[in-house]
Amino acid sequence: MATTESYFMHIPSEIRLQIYHMLLDDKGQNTFMIRNQDLEVFKRQDTLVRSTYRVLGRDLNRQSRPTTYCLASDVNLHTSIMAVNRKIHQETSYLLYGCRTFDFGRDIEAIVPFFSDLTRQSRLLLNEISLVKQGSVYSRDYDRCEWSNACEFLKKDMQLKSIKLTVEGGRPSLGWTGLPEYSITDFKTLSSVKYEALEWVWELLSIKGIRKLDVASEIHHCPPSHSSAMVFFAAFSASIETGFAEFLRSELLVRI
Repeated sequence: MATTESYFMHIPSEIRLQIYHMLLDDKGQNTFMIRNQDLEVFKRQDTLVRSTYRVLGRDLNRQSRPTTYCLASDVNLHTSIMAVNRKIHQETSYLLYGCRTFDFGRDIEAIVPFFSDLTRQSRLLLNEISLVKQGSVYSRDYDRCEWSNACEFLKKDMQLKSIKLTVEGGRPSLGWTGLPEYSITDFKTLSSVKYEALEWVWELLSIKGIRKLDVASEIHHCPPSHSSAMVFFAAFSASIETGFAEFLRSELLVRI
């Protein structure tokens, strides 16, 4: 006796495609926001189907707590259809993964667990991610370690074509007047000596195959530039969308 599954597979492909679009309704959003799940929500879960990992709490105690990732975008996805059989999984995977941006914001910790839970075939369909790099004066050892792990995974286990990178910077109360603005040449010089404050950049540049790179800045207030580290950070911040963006593109993008 023919099963419901076999009947479904005999439906013309264009009709199946319409059904997939209804079941994987992204409400017109080309970007899926992946975030660390709220710690209290995570505690109330009885069954875990996603990888768990630890994050530092944002309270004063800064305790390390377990959590997992979640989809923060307002969409209506019924992904159970993908588990029916291999053929359906192949037909739906590109719709879900291949034509959208996966945005992790500041939740860099979620990158490796999220992509690790996908099949290798699904990971290779992903083209673009979006993320925020915390400013060097704001980041901690924990943040630097998570960034390093994420870049290593993206280098070895993904084949990304596009990155949307927002870099956090700072502007002193008196602005950037009197501070240098670094050019692409200046950043090439800094790269030759592996300037410690830009260690995260060398890790980013290890990712190969990138064909498109968008660089934006997110500028916050920062303390006066009373130290060499703060002077560099302020000057770097003034250069994010100019000399730094040019440098990244010159070093990272594949020349076709």
